[in-house]
Amino acid sequence: MFPPVLPQRPSGAWSFLLMRAGRPPRYNIDVKYITAFSLLLLSLFIGRPAAAFDLQSLGASGLPEAPVPAAASPGRPAPKEWTVLVYVSARNNLGLEAIKDVNEMEAAGSTSRVNVVAEMGRIVTKPVFNPFSSVQEPVPPQADWTGSRRFLMVKDGDPLRINSPVLAHFPDADMGDWKHLAEFIAWGKANYPAKKYLLIVGGHGSGWRGVKPPPGAAKGISYDEPSGHHISPEELALAIKAGGGVNVYASDACLMQTAEVVYELRGSAEYVVGSQETTPGSGYNYEVFLNALAANPADPFTAAQAIMKGFSEFYYGTQKMSVTMSIVRPAAAAELAAAMDRFAGLVLASPADMKLYHEKKWGLRSFDDEDARDLYQLMQLYYDNTGTPAVKAAALEVINVLAQRVVLRNDALGYKSKNANGLSVYFPLFYMNYKPRYEYLNFSLATRWDEMVKAVMESKK
Repeated sequence: MFPPVLPQRPSGAWSFLLMRAGRPPRYNIDVKYITAFSLLLLSLFIGRPAAAFDLQSLGASGLPEAPVPAAASPGRPAPKEWTVLVYVSARNNLGLEAIKDVNEMEAAGSTSRVNVVAEMGRIVTKPVFNPFSSVQEPVPPQADWTGSRRFLMVKDGDPLRINSPVLAHFPDADMGDWKHLAEFIAWGKANYPAKKYLLIVGGHGSGWRGVKPPPGAAKGISYDEPSGHHISPEELALAIKAGGGVNVYASDACLMQTAEVVYELRGSAEYVVGSQETTPGSGYNYEVFLNALAANPADPFTAAQAIMKGFSEFYYGTQKMSVTMSIVRPAAAAELAAAMDRFAGLVLASPADMKLYHEKKWGLRSFDDEDARDLYQLMQLYYDNTGTPAVKAAALEVINVLAQRVVLRNDALGYKSKNANGLSVYFPLFYMNYKPRYEYLNFSLATRWDEMVKAVMESKK
């Protein structure tokens, strides 16, 4: 049987264009030293309902429990259809971009059916000097404050100034602390109840590379420069679960749509939206996305597609940038991991198939993370070229799970997005690129993928 095709738009560089415009991508490769985080924490969630997590047992005893009732209570607003929770760490070089994001949210605003609540943390930053322009970008209004502010978005027509009320101000909140994110989710649900919840975490991202421990992990997501902290993939899942879970989770950050990250998020959300590639520093187009959601506040999959509309149609449709964005179902991540484990075990037992990767790897597409492979394309390589029937069958099984169970929609638009099929996975090009910290991921503990990758790399020494 020929492998199925993943659901996507027709396949079609934006990093250079962004540099010319003086805008950083939402990706950063600084290395920070982080203390160990126990893998045993994940077991606290197994078999427990989303609204009943014991925050004290998570090391977050100061956070409130926030179960959300279905009906209104005295002094509490009636639930709307959706509450959109946006958590943006701009305590880094995205300080100006985040102000623009909030103004985009205000252009849409909250409606009778949709709450839009945001927390933005920032430090003072200045526009990057653009040598290609005789007129430099001016500093926008309200760009001199620091700390973290929470807003309820009120619709206005001012594209430069934030006019929505500040609900809370934290002078030095650590946006890279997962417990602060968990508290924000719980706070948002308690004060702005809804039938469904959509969470967006924005800032710099680097996919699985934010794993903790050991020391030396790069940024995961929501990097906080003053503290030097970030939220690891495991901590991201812990924060969402501690907050009671959400219907849709989206990363407004680079390189987050990986098999390893999605595996962590199983049980956290119905749908996960993110990009395999680096994303523009200006992030999502919140005005387009929120207007689309307000016009059709239907089921969670429709909401996830509204996010893609605000991203793909803006950057590719109006800016002509190559972009990648996909919607995946994390509930199928364990099934995918099991199929990948079977494939890895067979390759480990076949020297010819370990050699095959090095013979054919130059035909695989490259992302900004040079050691990230498109999982579908990688399996296609083995399906087309292996001489081992069992490996061929295992590769097809992974492809089938991807196409039929995991990737629900994939936008790979523009000439640089060819062969981006919705989900990446770690598989370095060179043996010196293998990172031992990869073995600390829960995905690695659950599968033989890390053993296979390490063996394939060492076979080429």
